[in-house]
Amino acid sequence: MKRFTLYLTIVLILVSALFCSGVYATWIYMSNDVDGGSDVSIDFQDRYLVYITDAVWVTGDGTGSVVIKGYNATTLGSTVTLDSSKTTYATAKLTVYNSSSEVYAFNAVKYVSENYSNTDVVVEHPNIKHGDTVDAGAYINFNVVFSYKSGVTPSNYLLDSFLNFEFTPLDELPEEEVIAVSGALGQFKDILNGESISDSLAQLTDQMDDYNANDRHDDSYIGNVNGASDEDAVLLENLFQENLTLNIEGVETNVTILIKREDVDGDLTTGDADGREMTIYMTTSDLRQTGSWFRPASATVYVSVFTSDDDGENWYQIGDMYEGKATIKQYSGMPGGGSFDTDTWKSTDGKTISQLV
Repeated sequence: MKRFTLYLTIVLILVSALFCSGVYATWIYMSNDVDGGSDVSIDFQDRYLVYITDAVWVTGDGTGSVVIKGYNATTLGSTVTLDSSKTTYATAKLTVYNSSSEVYAFNAVKYVSENYSNTDVVVEHPNIKHGDTVDAGAYINFNVVFSYKSGVTPSNYLLDSFLNFEFTPLDELPEEEVIAVSGALGQFKDILNGESISDSLAQLTDQMDDYNANDRHDDSYIGNVNGASDEDAVLLENLFQENLTLNIEGVETNVTILIKREDVDGDLTTGDADGREMTIYMTTSDLRQTGSWFRPASATVYVSVFTSDDDGENWYQIGDMYEGKATIKQYSGMPGGGSFDTDTWKSTDGKTISQLV
């Protein structure tokens, strides 16, 4: 009984470390104790539709090894051991099952830096790529290969990691260039509807209302841009649950956002109780570039608008996520860098967000 209690404690700690938010699926924790105990499987409420069913170290020509610590939904926990050779590698084989009634597609490998202990090691998936599908009720197998980054002189041979091999419904698969902002967009919808944090919308709007204490002009906007208050930035980081700073396919990606609360559709009967929509502006552009006073630089910014038919109780997206450009400025609105001006945003075909929705 004591040993089971210890296993349960370890399992719960590991599950809490995963960045798959919302609901729990079956966590398989691999362990062999001194008494020769077998693997432990503890079933939580299984609401994930696509999930890993098996993960094993594949022995072969590679001189490294992989210890599978466990898996939950499509997140794999493992410890990889390589050796002093620059050409060493280790391979794991994953089996993923689609229990849904629709086709899913592979999106990308995502992780947060704190869950990846060795930046000298890279992870690749040579026989599955963005857009590869798994049919309803079908399995898919693919290899995950760990090796040293090109040019590295090995000194740290171990990698502990949690990697999320993300699958999405095929009709929701983002283009590769918008993978980062699509994660933030999905979390924004969850925030508005309290799907992962029950009072997330109240937390967001209360912080927006507290504009005097956070050096903002009014309660219509909030962001994590350079110049935003620490309180604003920390709240957004917490609400977006690792979707603003994420490593995607080995590339550290930071998503800068501005959220605006204003009437976009011209209909005061939709939106919150005051007829205001919630609009999120998202960019991965480098906002340090400033251009000149007369020709300021611009950033590629993606925009999505959400409205409500019941005074803000339930929110849904209007139209698509739109790509456009906005002028880079200081957060104060003065020429410079660090932020962008949402009022200058125009889509690729020259329309404002109000014209689009």
